[in-house]
Amino acid sequence: MTLLAYLQAMENPSDRTRFEALYLAYRGLMFHVAEHILRNEQDAEDAVHLAFLKLAERMELVPETLGPRARALAVTIAERKAIDLYRAKRRHPTADLEELPLSYDQELPSDGTLAAAMAALPPRYREVLLLKYYNGYDNGEIAGFLDTTPENVRQIIFRAKKRLAAELAERGENL
Repeated sequence: MTLLAYLQAMENPSDRTRFEALYLAYRGLMFHVAEHILRNEQDAEDAVHLAFLKLAERMELVPETLGPRARALAVTIAERKAIDLYRAKRRHPTADLEELPLSYDQELPSDGTLAAAMAALPPRYREVLLLKYYNGYDNGEIAGFLDTTPENVRQIIFRAKKRLAAELAERGENL
């Protein structure tokens, strides 16, 4: 779907302007994230399309200006849509897919900091914590972005905080 098709579906001119800026700024990064997970360009395009549809539905919750919050939101939604697509294809395979990790293969910081402990968390926990505490979204908003319930988000946050505390304790840090 092209940018024009997304914009035609929106009635509010300010939403169109913000969506266009979001689309132009982050579509490449979102594609890169989805392609890294799916290892297939066509599937990555599908995941990015689904992510933009979700963003278009929830434009009232997208930050007014481009920046780290908008970038994190766009990338998180693209990553979640790619993982959902990956899982759906695993349940209903049409061709052989190689086993892929569901997150980036990143070198973890080893300095015992909070960043290192966050990087060691599973992607779902890390994403929800960042959306909640770094970006300031409430559980209902996060649930809308991730296609889950606010209660499930609350449970993920509880488990993530518990896991983060254990990571920090293992590294000799305190919360």
